[in-house]
Amino acid sequence: MERSDELQLSRSDGWLALGHYRENSIGGGWTSQADDAAFFFSPQGSVDPRAELRATLHALLSAELVEQNQHAQCRFPARFSWLKQQLSIPDGLLPESSCPEYEEWFSTINPGSATLIFPAAYINGPSSMFGHTLLRINPADDRSDTPLISYALNYAAATNGSENGMVFAFKGIFGGYPGSFALVPYYEKIKQYSDMENRDIWEYQLDLNRDEVKQLMRHAWEVRKIRFDYFFFDENCSYRLLVMLDAARPGLKLAEQFSMTAIPADTVRAMEQAQLFSDIDYRPSNTTILKYRLNSMDTQQQQQLLALLEQEPLSPDLAPQQKARQLELAYDLLLYRIRGKNLSRDPRSGYVYELLKARSQETESAAWTEPKSPNVRAEQGHLSRRVALTVGESADQNYIGLRLRPAYHDVLDPSPGYGKGMQINFLDFDVRYYDDKNQFDLEQWSFINILSLSPRDAFFKPISWGADFGVQRQWFNGREIHPLQVTAQGGGSYQLAKHWLGAVFGQFQLASHREFSDQINLGLGPSLMVLYQHTKVHSLLTVEGLDFNWNDDYKAWSARWQLNVPINSQSGLRLNAQRKRQSGVYLTEFELAWQTYF
Repeated sequence: MERSDELQLSRSDGWLALGHYRENSIGGGWTSQADDAAFFFSPQGSVDPRAELRATLHALLSAELVEQNQHAQCRFPARFSWLKQQLSIPDGLLPESSCPEYEEWFSTINPGSATLIFPAAYINGPSSMFGHTLLRINPADDRSDTPLISYALNYAAATNGSENGMVFAFKGIFGGYPGSFALVPYYEKIKQYSDMENRDIWEYQLDLNRDEVKQLMRHAWEVRKIRFDYFFFDENCSYRLLVMLDAARPGLKLAEQFSMTAIPADTVRAMEQAQLFSDIDYRPSNTTILKYRLNSMDTQQQQQLLALLEQEPLSPDLAPQQKARQLELAYDLLLYRIRGKNLSRDPRSGYVYELLKARSQETESAAWTEPKSPNVRAEQGHLSRRVALTVGESADQNYIGLRLRPAYHDVLDPSPGYGKGMQINFLDFDVRYYDDKNQFDLEQWSFINILSLSPRDAFFKPISWGADFGVQRQWFNGREIHPLQVTAQGGGSYQLAKHWLGAVFGQFQLASHREFSDQINLGLGPSLMVLYQHTKVHSLLTVEGLDFNWNDDYKAWSARWQLNVPINSQSGLRLNAQRKRQSGVYLTEFELAWQTYF
């Protein structure tokens, strides 16, 4: 005990990482982010690293007989290994308990190296729009040549599986789920992310030696049944993996870099800056492969494929390779549709078999080429936080303003590294100072804003949607008010040209303010968007209307054009022009903003 105090082990990076301690932002001291009493030996262990270390030492060195596999050495092998090393205790000097359950688990995994797995953002999944990270544990034996049979260490919210995406997003933001670690076969995660959720996957080989990987897995055993409250923006999958890496290699201090948000791409960037990557591989999703192959066909070939999907026979004049491609791609597309709709008894399943049978009779190879790796990876795009300085005019009143967005990306931000047509803004805050009124005014405060523009075509028919929750300045009965609003949109998006995307939505907005009759009102109406995305300029034209007639009868419409010109990957200029009508009041606005990402 005295030796540990002399070395101040309770304040060391290794111990703080093993206990998941985070320094309190107010009042000093430490608090563990583990929300489970089973993780501590001391009653004060969650807030006192020193008390927990002393209690741990007492438990680890105890010679008292306990139930097999329940001794502290069995429950906390990472703490035991780390303390032996820090206190220079040689092997065999201390009595060590028998831990057959842990030893069998550890030997089955036989950890040799680790790979960071980054399934990129998925545009049509609220729980996936940031992306996700997990670790693949590569065994130190012949199995390392077959990565799919390795194990994956994953941290995720424990849901019941029946809640829709919006409910997941809401509960995830406010810590409505417990989070837990799990070790699962890697091929199951590949099936989930690449085949089912249609997400491209990046694999980053970690530059950890075998002793560090062993310590990582010892700690994985310690936390496997421990509850952590899950928060979508900070204490999420990526943040928890950073703590695990801090425990494997004390001194990295990766987790402490993320106090407000832990966007997966930002955490990957932090690992890269810590020089943890030795090799990087790209694994395209099933959807990426299908679209790549479709784009390799000309219009006539695509029409022939559509006819084949409708069970029309192939032309006998097709070249053997083209016939093989048509049959193979038709089979893959039908499987994609069945999986997407979860139709285990789809009536076309018999036709799927006929396509497979016909393809097996063709000896010619389809000779597909593989999709190329994107030029810009997700962690190489713009940083997720954004601040903007604005100058403008609204209703003939001049203003200067400040806009701050802690996370993450909108459709006008530079798109390299991000999916086109995706948007998720968190805590987007816009405040203005008006010269004429000599006062500050809140223009908007959007707690969460999501937009998914996934284009439809003859082969893929996703639904585009949007959601917004926050406060927005409006005019009502000749007065400025700031109602709390919840807006939802649903519709379709279509590729108009190479860089052009159009969207048509129906939308409703539920607004609440004391000025309204019964303090609430409901508006319904359309929304039209035209988006242009290019490496040198992004533009968005939005025309929308809402008819409020539930309690107070009035209409609101707006036409808005926005232009974003990147200066470089981390800064740019944005122009905004808007004409709107709210409750009989007409407003015209012009704004120029300089924005930077950090």
